[in-house]
Amino acid sequence: MNCPRCNMPMEGTYICPHCGYEDKVAKKIIFASNRHYNEGLSRAKVRDLSGAAEALRTALKYNKRNTQARNLLGLIYYQMGEIVPGLSEWVISLHFQEHANPAKEYIQTVQDNPQELA
Repeated sequence: MNCPRCNMPMEGTYICPHCGYEDKVAKKIIFASNRHYNEGLSRAKVRDLSGAAEALRTALKYNKRNTQARNLLGLIYYQMGEIVPGLSEWVISLHFQEHANPAKEYIQTVQDNPQELA
């Protein structure tokens, strides 16, 4: 998304790093995504995996760049035995955030155990 005022990229934030413009719509979208991520995290902690996956998919509908939600959704798929969808979420997560992303470790774990894919 680009800033409506100066047209500079606003990746993952609702405040333009160039001109300081605060986009109220982007703010609501990011907050909604985070709210659904928190709901998914809460459900995952009590092992309601299907409910958590649903909340996390909703979070990603609001903000596809929410790497925390994407990584947690990948872990939930992995726990449910759905390895390939989990890997897909982690690969997408790495595309959006290459550095300091735990998805690298998750992918490496699956690659080290190829028998899980069978």
